[in-house]
Amino acid sequence: MILRGRVWTFGDELGATDLVSAAYDKFGMSQQWGECAKHLLEDIDPDFPTKVVNGDLLVAGRNLGAGHAHYYTAAIMGARTAGIAGLLGETMGGLFRRAAIDLGVPALSIAGIAALVKTGDELEIDLAGGKATNRSSGAAITFGPVSPIILDILFAGGSTNWALRRIGYVEPA
Repeated sequence: MILRGRVWTFGDELGATDLVSAAYDKFGMSQQWGECAKHLLEDIDPDFPTKVVNGDLLVAGRNLGAGHAHYYTAAIMGARTAGIAGLLGETMGGLFRRAAIDLGVPALSIAGIAALVKTGDELEIDLAGGKATNRSSGAAITFGPVSPIILDILFAGGSTNWALRRIGYVEPA
């Protein structure tokens, strides 16, 4: 699986409630992902929701997704619905990473990713090969490849779809 898109960079400690403010928790609780997307990163960049396009990649520093797990789904689905194709950080909590993958959003900790790119760069991430390439500068770094089972979950669009496919579930007509 290859991710390729324009980069948006943010610093350390970009928490779930920085992605979608807790003020919009009612949208997350009622699964109104479009509403969550309208407020993506608005406390940091009020115009961000109008600038992001499908396939863009979010790159942060240390501790991406920090905060209470209650807010993870709204943050991840808000980002996904807005068009963010991957969440990448120097580090991120395991629960945030797992929540993103469960929802079908690639989320990776990649040492050196923040120094590799700046906002506006074109980034290519080879998940299976373990290579991140800044296509704007030519610089690249390597990381541990994503496991085949995680790739399968991402290809399926999340863990629920993956599990249903494994048991042969067919949607009733």
